[in-house]
Amino acid sequence: MWTISPDRTVGRRLAIGGGLVVIAAALYFLSPGGTVAPSATPSAAPKPPLRTVALSKKELALTFDISWGTVMPPKVIAILAKDKVPATFFLSGPWSAHHPELVALLKRDHFQIESHGQAHVNYSGLSDAQVRDNIQKAQTILEQVAGTKTDMVRPPNGDYDKRTLAVAESMGYTIVLWGTDSRDWMNPGVAAITNRVLRLAHPGDIVLLHASDTCKQTDIALPAILSGLREKGYTFVTVDQLLKDAQAAQAPTPAA
Repeated sequence: MWTISPDRTVGRRLAIGGGLVVIAAALYFLSPGGTVAPSATPSAAPKPPLRTVALSKKELALTFDISWGTVMPPKVIAILAKDKVPATFFLSGPWSAHHPELVALLKRDHFQIESHGQAHVNYSGLSDAQVRDNIQKAQTILEQVAGTKTDMVRPPNGDYDKRTLAVAESMGYTIVLWGTDSRDWMNPGVAAITNRVLRLAHPGDIVLLHASDTCKQTDIALPAILSGLREKGYTFVTVDQLLKDAQAAQAPTPAA
């Protein structure tokens, strides 16, 4: 049995000897003659959140988050429906459960419905199990109320990290953020919201807007945003269609 010697020289020799044994063993296992199977390849890093897509044509997606309220949602829906503008709505589970009649309006007018999660909390502060639970609960509600199987989630406050990206991806979800933030959630004034969107919008963009009651100016700014973007030559699509168009644009041209 080994005993610890008070002699430091002996200790150093033992340490050096032990280190050589470890190095020799490592060289053996790394050599072609080694019999130990190689370790599994590390899993690929999760895809980054979707903010914009590569498109040359002037096409973008207007997106609206809803977590609470019954005043702003029907106003925004009516403006978009009247102007025949496709859009994507990210709905929280509790809001959808409490207001199925408003979800029905979105379905009636053929808007894309996706998830804004359940509890309005930062995902990076949750455990993996809690993130899954948050996404799953909202998914279950949206399937029941809207008849929709969602595969996109916009986390509350746009909060995420690599870990939560991986959890969402393991559930078949893409985290969707935005390329342009209208900042309508700050209620900075109608002109500020409109000018910011018209200045920053770009081909393939995903524009963040809100249809919750806490955002008091979105419905007033929206008509000017729509007309201004159209004057710039933009057309509107859902996020789903934006992705399809980007994929089609990148597809190789068939040989003649």
